[in-house]
Amino acid sequence: MSALTLDSKYVDILSSLGDLKVNLEEAVRRYGVEQIGERIARLQREISGFQTQYSMPYEIFYARVTTDEEFVRGLRRNHPTWERDFQTWGYYVEEMSEWLGRLESISRP
Repeated sequence: MSALTLDSKYVDILSSLGDLKVNLEEAVRRYGVEQIGERIARLQREISGFQTQYSMPYEIFYARVTTDEEFVRGLRRNHPTWERDFQTWGYYVEEMSEWLGRLESISRP
């Protein structure tokens, strides 16, 4: 539990609507859901760009670059930045998973 200072106008509003603690927690939860949703949408756009560029989802791309040397040779010829893209793409996929987990954790009652 953390302590914070809240402007009295917000305390008055939330108190007049019922239990201050419950209303404050709900307001913070809704804000968190909104902000996480925006972050997830941005990550989805980034991931979608890579999926379009390489014509496959990350999981298939990962499998191919780790098992198919011919595929990697083609990437070297046609996509000179594929290794950097692969790292960035993987980071976005991992970050998306983390934010989805956080969203799930605050979405439960």
